[in-house]
Amino acid sequence: MEKTEIAPDTAPIIANLENKIARITLNNPAKLNTFTIERLQQLIAIFDKIEGDKKIKCVIIDAIGDRVFSAGLDTAMLTGGDPDIKTKIVAYGSELSKKVFYSSKFVIGALAAPAVGWGCILSMLCDFRYATSKFTRDGVAENNYFKLPELEIGIYPATGALTLCMMHFGPSLGNDMLFLSKKLSVEEGARMGFVNGVGETREEVEKLAMETATKLSRLNQQVAMYSKANARMLQPMEYGKALDLEARCFQEMLDLGKEKDWLEKYLDAFKNMRATR
Repeated sequence: MEKTEIAPDTAPIIANLENKIARITLNNPAKLNTFTIERLQQLIAIFDKIEGDKKIKCVIIDAIGDRVFSAGLDTAMLTGGDPDIKTKIVAYGSELSKKVFYSSKFVIGALAAPAVGWGCILSMLCDFRYATSKFTRDGVAENNYFKLPELEIGIYPATGALTLCMMHFGPSLGNDMLFLSKKLSVEEGARMGFVNGVGETREEVEKLAMETATKLSRLNQQVAMYSKANARMLQPMEYGKALDLEARCFQEMLDLGKEKDWLEKYLDAFKNMRATR
């Protein structure tokens, strides 16, 4: 079957279509497949194309490189001199997060290395996750894992990090993941149902992902689309509203700054947020 190019195969993010299945590949291993504003925008554009293509039934997301699936946001952005960079990250990150979460196509993650930060967010946004139990760092096999290091490095867990973490893991493990930056091993993720299947090699994981994509692509598309939309709407708080709340909390935090009376202002702001939720 001939491949149709969605994004060039020389780009930091590659996208192709073959036999009703779109494949998005993170293709910047030298930079640990990190996300810049431009790459967030590129993914938004790719998902817009995918969403408007009736031929596409499923999306597989994978990555080039053995060290990491993605290390998350490119933190160099924070020191690049753009005074609005944090606001842009939340805006574009939230937009992408909503597009993946609400995509009418099934999204399958194939992870052969750790998913960290926005890499972990992307994995949590997937409908199905397949991962290797191990990855190789400097020639040594280690347990593959998921990690949200935002609070550990002093970054607010917006764009879905907080909401998806609590949605998937609940308050107990969610607190470990969010506040203590726990590394969730793939094996532990599989035991609790977060990971749908585990392979020993990248090839095994790709095979699991493709088998699932093939099965899903045979479903009645209208029935599958509405069933997925129905399932997405069953969350305790609608995802779009949850992301808006994340963004609001983040902006409230920025507005507090380093003022001496920040605690009193926080308490007032928190009271107002609870009253208007």
